[in-house]
Order: sequence, then C-alpha cells, then structure tokens
Amino acid sequence: MRRLNPKPVERVWGGSALGFGPGVGEVWLAEAPLLVKLLDPADWLSVQVHPPHAYAQRVEGKPGKYEAWYVLAPGEIVYGFARRVSQEEVRRRAEAGTLDAVLHRVRVAPGQVVYLPAGVVHALGPGTRVYEVQTPSDLTYRLYDYGRPRELHLEKALEVALLEPTPLPAFAPEPVAGGERLLQTPYFQLYRFPLRGRLRLKPPLDLLLTLLEGEAWLSGEALLPPATFLLEPGEEVQLEGEGLLLGASPGGA
Repeated sequence: MRRLNPKPVERVWGGSALGFGPGVGEVWLAEAPLLVKLLDPADWLSVQVHPPHAYAQRVEGKPGKYEAWYVLAPGEIVYGFARRVSQEEVRRRAEAGTLDAVLHRVRVAPGQVVYLPAGVVHALGPGTRVYEVQTPSDLTYRLYDYGRPRELHLEKALEVALLEPTPLPAFAPEPVAGGERLLQTPYFQLYRFPLRGRLRLKPPLDLLLTLLEGEAWLSGEALLPPATFLLEPGEEVQLEGEGLLLGASPGGA
C-alpha cells in the first residue's frame, strides 16, 4: 500500500473550498493507474470534448480519454447539446461567442455520478465541486472558452464531438464488499465506501482510495481528507473512524 501526496494546482478559475488556499482549482490525488483529482471552479470551465481511443491513436498517437465526476457540491454543468446541431453551426457560434445558446445545461446534486465518455461535450459550472476520475491521458480539445485568450482546438473537437442531445444517464449502486459500486465502464470503476467504525478492504484490482469526509485511523495514524492510497491487488487495509471514502479501479471487470 502506497500513500500518495496531494498536489494542489492554482488555476485562474480556481475557488477556495479544497482546503489549500484561494485560487486552487485542482488537487491532483493520483496520476496512475488512473488520474484522480478534486476540482473547485469559481467560474465556468472551458467547454471541451475528449477523443475516443481509435481517433486518438490514429491522429495523436496515444490513447483517448474517458472520465467521470462524483458531485461534491450542488451546481450546474454542460452535458452535450440542447438540440441537434451541425458542425457549421457549432463552428460559427464558437467563433461568434454564442455557443451557450445551444448547450444543454443540467443541475447536479451531491452524490450524483456523471459519466463523460469520449465525444460528449461538457463543462463544469461555478461552485460545482467534484471528485474526478479519468483514464491517464492529457487529450482535451477545447471547443469554447467564454472569450478567454486560450487556444481552441475547434476542428479536432468537431471531428469527435457528438452533435446531438445526449441523455444524462442515471446509475444504480451495486453492493460490493464494504460499500457499493457506483459506476462500471470499460475503462474504470468507481466505488463508495462509508466508514462507520471499521472498514476492511482487500481489492482484487488496483484501488485508489480517497478519504473525502470525516476522520480515519490507519495503524494508529490519523487521516484527514483528502488522504489517498494505492492498494495493489490482494493488499488488505483496515480503517477505523467515521467518514466517507471513494475508490477507483482501472478496467471494467
């Protein structure tokens, strides 16, 4: 079992609710075998899309990107388009600064899981804190950035984006040892483990485990959020205390 050190990252859009000072928009909790972060935006993040594996390997020579959010604070997100759009309309609106008019905005609540497969256009709204798990890839195509002077990747984004309404799926938790599985995809699994006195885990796959709420004790050491560990297959951990942990494992089996 390996303890991972959180890496706070200041962003121009960063809030102040992650416990690392004002302006810290991201805290990187793990970079392998999955990328796991906490996000706290004080402003809208850019509207972006990630390429699927086949396109990314062909065009970029590396894997694509798939991700999910576990919502920590209520807020609003962009999830796809409000209606079917053409590449020409999206290009014109992105260049004119009117893309907002055709984006699908959705309210989300704490505890909700939002799956963001490659191709789904998305953005995170102000104050919508999330735990984010994603495949370890840096491939992001920025489609629209509210007039901020950052590079857009309009042509590549239009090649991979789903240009029609995409329903926001709901997921039913499945019981697992010690907690519940919230999401299973071909690329990763997301778990929730309540800590009520004592919790014993022995995962069959790599498990990135993060204390999100409360206080835990491990071998006499007090742990506070966002303490994060990597457990390898078959490693056992026993925690004591009161709180809530999230876990992420690579692969879909």
